[in-house]
Amino acid sequence: MGVLRVVLIGAGRVAERHAESYAANPEAQVVAVVDPLLERAEALAARVGATAHATFEDVLASATIEAASVCVPHNLHLDVARSAARAGVHLLMEKPIANTLEEADEMIAAVDEAGVTMMIGFVHRFRTEVLEAKQLLEQGALGPPATAIDKFCSLGGLHPPAWVWRKEQAGGGVLMYGGIHAIDRLLWLLGSHVVEVHARSHNYTGYGDVEDGLVGLLEFSSGASAVLFENSPPYGRPGGWSTEVFGPEGALRIQTGEWIELTAASGGFRHGAEDDLHFQREIDEFVAAVREGREPSVPAAAGRAALDVALALYESAARGMPVALS
Repeated sequence: MGVLRVVLIGAGRVAERHAESYAANPEAQVVAVVDPLLERAEALAARVGATAHATFEDVLASATIEAASVCVPHNLHLDVARSAARAGVHLLMEKPIANTLEEADEMIAAVDEAGVTMMIGFVHRFRTEVLEAKQLLEQGALGPPATAIDKFCSLGGLHPPAWVWRKEQAGGGVLMYGGIHAIDRLLWLLGSHVVEVHARSHNYTGYGDVEDGLVGLLEFSSGASAVLFENSPPYGRPGGWSTEVFGPEGALRIQTGEWIELTAASGGFRHGAEDDLHFQREIDEFVAAVREGREPSVPAAAGRAALDVALALYESAARGMPVALS
């Protein structure tokens, strides 16, 4: 296989990180950028030596594309996946996979039938401190995980794109935009699936018709319990993004992008996060999976699993009672 020819669908902030990472991978090249705001597509395309287009269909008609990074509002994911599957284009789909399980299932069926790859953009898995935490947990440094908390506090208000606060486009608020990372981190780190959730959601700043705060309790099949604490205030990132996991032999603490700490009977440590190359590792994994014809390390099933938990949390918050997952 020659250099993988990639189109960026969407030209916002996340697409810029994808563009930078493809540029650093000698086995891939961004050849087209798509955005309905053509001037935005043109600006990013000029930076990477690509052509600019207003629609994905224009690209498919004018160029030979092998893969796509999808960085558009969540409600557009299904249509892109359908078009890509028909054209035999592999997909790096930004999180969440979709707004509903029905959409997710249709997307997965489409790419499976077409024989193309779909990887989900859970980029936190590629941070050095999270990778190290996963390794320590697999080595049994804590013993069987018993409890955990994931706090995802990101700047809200006008900082994210406006569509983030519109349910029709985003499918939800802070949980779908940022908290979906927290769900995936817990599922991946604990190596277990969620069997029941109990949640409360809040719209305390009134950005739109979705939540800007949510607290949830997750019960896992392994017997572990975890708390989600998700907020997007307009006045900063108090507390930032952090994860803590506790077991009979020790505890792990992660301050995302800053440090990881192990406290255990056998000893411990605390050291800084090594780098900010998580997007690069994600893009490298996607390119390698496509070129090698294998399943990526973050498959479509991981996107569906995290979405399943998120939707159960919303249902629990709406009903005011626990919700079981099959």
